[in-house]
Amino acid sequence: MGRRVTDEIKDRPGEPMVARSKMGEATVSELEVKGIEDLTQTEKKHLLLQLARDRVKNSSAGPWEITDVRREEWGSVGTTLTQQMEIGIKDMGRNALFEVLLDITQLERELEAKEIQTEELEAEKRRAAPKE
Repeated sequence: MGRRVTDEIKDRPGEPMVARSKMGEATVSELEVKGIEDLTQTEKKHLLLQLARDRVKNSSAGPWEITDVRREEWGSVGTTLTQQMEIGIKDMGRNALFEVLLDITQLERELEAKEIQTEELEAEKRRAAPKE
């Protein structure tokens, strides 16, 4: 049985998110992307993975700056509801402008909303817990 090669995301609370391309050829941290704080966690993951793949193709890629974010209405691709996004990016390393197109599924949005709700409940419990 062969080794499965996948992209990897490290997303730990309180630490910058980091994406590693397949085989660990390149990594990209959210600290390298100006304006990424305006994206949701799911959007960040998709974007960082794409930028890591781009860095594999050209090691001079990055750091980046988000210049524009456009979220389209929900549409269906087969039986899956998706929201297409276009993110305008300025690559300062290559002095180039380009767009990244992402498809975020409804399931990803639902999981993201559930994660946010869980985090908010945990934070509320910590605030309400008696201090020793």
